[in-house]
Amino acid sequence: MAKWRDSLEKRFTEWRKLEYALEDTLAGRRVLRVTGPRTPRLATPVSVAVKQKELHAVAEKFEAGLACFCLGELSREERTAFLASWHDRLDAGATVVMVDRRGEGCDTPVELHNLFGPHAKGLDVQLGPTFWWVRYERV
Repeated sequence: MAKWRDSLEKRFTEWRKLEYALEDTLAGRRVLRVTGPRTPRLATPVSVAVKQKELHAVAEKFEAGLACFCLGELSREERTAFLASWHDRLDAGATVVMVDRRGEGCDTPVELHNLFGPHAKGLDVQLGPTFWWVRYERV
């Protein structure tokens, strides 16, 4: 039982560090947040929040985007379509952050660079024990 509790505590600590980084990265920007079906709550303030399946209904453009736990349940083709749709709603030069669980969506730095590289300037890939996240400027 202690191992399970330690594991949960480590994941929670990792998530809190990630949350603080998100707050700093997105502070002062008009943010579009897209959530997958199993997204945890975030303290990061956003301007508009939609579920992944409702993204098509967003007509305006934003200076920052945050997508959490959206890729893990999509096929490779669906990931490409989702990223195109999401980037269409972000201004050129927008700050972009995407977060997901390791082992879901992508799992290695090379896979993440291959997926996000064509959309990104200044791509920053971070891999933790439980989560991965990328941060970049939309080209």
